[in-house]
Amino acid sequence: MPTAHRMDIGKPPTGPFASTGPTASTASTASTDGARLFPGFEVTSAVRIDSAPAAAGATFIGSAFPRDGRSSLSFYGFNAEGTLWRVDTNPSCVGTVLTSVGGQPAVVILDSDARQDGQGPVSFTTATAFSAGSGDVLWGPTEVPGPSAGNGLIFANTPKALTAGTTPGTLLDAGTGSVVETPAGETALYEHHGAALIGTESKFLAVDTGSRGTLWSADELRRPNGTTAGAKVRFTGSYGPATGGVVVLRWEEQGMKPQDVVYDLRTGEPLGQLAGSPAGMAVTDGSSGTVLLASELTDGSQLITAVRPGAGTLWTKSFARSARITAAGPGGAYAELDGVAAKIDIDSGAILDTGDYVLPVSLLPDGTALFPTKERTVYALAVPEKQGAPG
Repeated sequence: MPTAHRMDIGKPPTGPFASTGPTASTASTASTDGARLFPGFEVTSAVRIDSAPAAAGATFIGSAFPRDGRSSLSFYGFNAEGTLWRVDTNPSCVGTVLTSVGGQPAVVILDSDARQDGQGPVSFTTATAFSAGSGDVLWGPTEVPGPSAGNGLIFANTPKALTAGTTPGTLLDAGTGSVVETPAGETALYEHHGAALIGTESKFLAVDTGSRGTLWSADELRRPNGTTAGAKVRFTGSYGPATGGVVVLRWEEQGMKPQDVVYDLRTGEPLGQLAGSPAGMAVTDGSSGTVLLASELTDGSQLITAVRPGAGTLWTKSFARSARITAAGPGGAYAELDGVAAKIDIDSGAILDTGDYVLPVSLLPDGTALFPTKERTVYALAVPEKQGAPG
């Protein structure tokens, strides 16, 4: 059975940053063709990866295609201290799932017996969970039918041709990697850190994948204001594929405008309503669980709404033309607002700083950030600037 496996790091993807000065502003000028990084960071190193970086706990994760004598696809865990681990797998298995195993941040990596030339059938695909911090195996391998669509630990043999329906998927328990059985005619719709929606888009329930116990059902949800008992709720997957520990559900009633409501995935408690239609994928601050959702109104203006399980809606801000969130971390979210780079206080929505800056694309809980450079596969790794350091 094919299994992704830990390897010696070999040639690490992280290394010195090509800079002639010690501060973020000097380093960023060298790396981004004249543009400056958002203030408050000091570049310490660079990393070369082929995938978009992701953050899991105190570790960034990225992958590199075969090169430099490697015949496999290599996933790396890294942070400001350097490259921490490497896991190799089949080059066809580019997708991963970030999860939590017993409270420990983890990444699930696939492997398969696919031929390197892409020809021939695939007999086996497996999923293995690795610690984001150490690269140690936490569970697996578990056989799965295919990749995840990005909606958690749900794996399906998705046809290459477009289909009108949802392909039934195999749901795994985040804690053990065991398969969670679903009733006939139903499928897993969404999963996050051991909580999952199972059923159909119009009739579903939330379950704890470890205990298999029901958390809540669609019939128990509190309807939004202004609706009657005739309103029906649907799971549409909007703002996804991933929305962290919340789920956005749509309420529809004949003769009424549909309403999108955000619910806590584990409790089913409503956290707030969303105006307009989705205008991008949700961004989650892993340190606080805050989820940022962008929507667009009929007049073309855009909104950012911040919600947090257990706290509800924190704030909503309106912008005349555009609102694109790039990253969120401890205390702050970074976004392009009406064409201007901005830092937003994640608790209040207050704009903390703006300017013509390069925005980070990923953040760790300690404030370490990754910034894009003029080279598509190279990112600048920067730490929070020390108090009193020159900017």
